[in-house]
Amino acid sequence: GMEAHVCVLQTVMGLMEDFDVHVVTDACTSRTERNRDAAYDRLAAEGASLVTTEMVLFEWLHNAEHEHFKAVQRLIK
Repeated sequence: GMEAHVCVLQTVMGLMEDFDVHVVTDACTSRTERNRDAAYDRLAAEGASLVTTEMVLFEWLHNAEHEHFKAVQRLIK
């Protein structure tokens, strides 16, 4: 599921026992902003890294010299 305060929260809490977990916040949702924000606050407090899609993409590319940099840049703009 993609609801931050239910499926994502429970899955991430379990995974953090054995893994470093990154939650792509703009790929999750909740029925209310309050539920979403509460889930993100708890996940961050428990040690999950909260990131965005753009953060992940540019981290994978490392820098503007990457062969796919311009293609990725076009996708997100």
